[in-house]
Amino acid sequence: MNTIRSSVSRLPAFLRKKPLPLPSPGPRLPPGILVDEEIAPVYNAKHFYPARPGEVLANRYQALVKVGWGVSSTIWLARDLEEHIDEPESIVTLKIANNNASLTANEREVEDHISTADPSHRGRLLMRTLLDSFEVEGAEGTHSCLVYPPMRESLSMYQQRFDHKKLPLPLVKTYIRALLTGLDYLHKSCRTVHTDLKLDNIMLSFEDPMVLAEFMETQLEKPMAFKLDSTGRPVYQSRNDFGPLKSLRSIPQLVDFGLATKLEENDDWGVWPIQPDHYRAPEVILGIGWQMPADIWNLGVLLWDLIEGKELFQHIHDKQGRYDAKLHMAEMVALLGPPPPEVMQRYQYMREYPWPEPVRREDDRLCETAEEYFDGPFFDTNGRFLYEDLIPNRTLGDAVSFLEREERENFLDLVSKMLIWHPNRRKTAGELAEHPFLQPKQSHT
Repeated sequence: MNTIRSSVSRLPAFLRKKPLPLPSPGPRLPPGILVDEEIAPVYNAKHFYPARPGEVLANRYQALVKVGWGVSSTIWLARDLEEHIDEPESIVTLKIANNNASLTANEREVEDHISTADPSHRGRLLMRTLLDSFEVEGAEGTHSCLVYPPMRESLSMYQQRFDHKKLPLPLVKTYIRALLTGLDYLHKSCRTVHTDLKLDNIMLSFEDPMVLAEFMETQLEKPMAFKLDSTGRPVYQSRNDFGPLKSLRSIPQLVDFGLATKLEENDDWGVWPIQPDHYRAPEVILGIGWQMPADIWNLGVLLWDLIEGKELFQHIHDKQGRYDAKLHMAEMVALLGPPPPEVMQRYQYMREYPWPEPVRREDDRLCETAEEYFDGPFFDTNGRFLYEDLIPNRTLGDAVSFLEREERENFLDLVSKMLIWHPNRRKTAGELAEHPFLQPKQSHT
């Protein structure tokens, strides 16, 4: 382990904290209902580690409460037993990866790089990175475990605490400015593209230490409900409601670097598909190569989710609910006009350019080009969009009905510097953080 915490010498056993005796198991759930990770279409019990409350992992971390899950991991709060017996309790978050999770090694490597690239940069504090990492053996293989500071919840959950999912505008502006400062660090100091910006990958810190303390006390008094799946693996029902907000002093952090890509040199480009469907940049769909500006587009689209609680691109799925790049591209043309000649020239040049390795789509088809992956082509040799009948009658101004007058104009000016066809013409994260829309209003006395 080449991480920060693993280099700390261990305390003698008599000075370490002892595992807590936990109450008897919680209520048993009916075997027929699907719980947490079982909901995933690709769920396979043999890939998940059968963690249990009270279990001590790596002779150091006592798992207490499951607070989340994904298709390739479960998330637990745990006690750090390495702390001195006279020290206050130290709670950490454990991400226990599946035994077939291929992204964990990349996540660990990228986060080690991010945590040390430039500690003096303000944006470093806006990245949630590893405290420690270790491996644990399960019945079906080895599981990587990543240790993090605990966080309250994702921004998508945080929004639910406000009427109509709308945070106060001054607070949203503060968060956007913070995220841009974080991206400035990620892009400039770390030369890394996140590639997966979404509300679920922005976490908020605890506004008050008592929130976590009270939550842990409650959870230990009322153990989690659980079931045994068809293989006998215990599946615990996660608990992640930390209760009402005590204040609005939470700090956002970018998390989940499992898909992040480090571009060592200025002329390094990614070409494979990245980003969640709604937030995918045009250069990714067109297959013309992507760099840090892909994150800028991604965040620009995400501003609608942050401010309005709605998505900018409204019709990007076909009647069967599948992502349709033609519909997505049609909305881009409606909002931004046609792509400039430079983008079209690169598109025509790169159309038949095969990827270094083929990529498998969700429908299991193996693809060798972006055009094949996204069901192109999209433009003819003259730069004309091939599906003009799909272009909606909608402008970028139409999509900003949630702000008034000066705020609206400033917001449109901000996103006009982010949502640009040509990646190199988008402003950098550092430049955008200084935009007038994001600056605190001066009070007049």
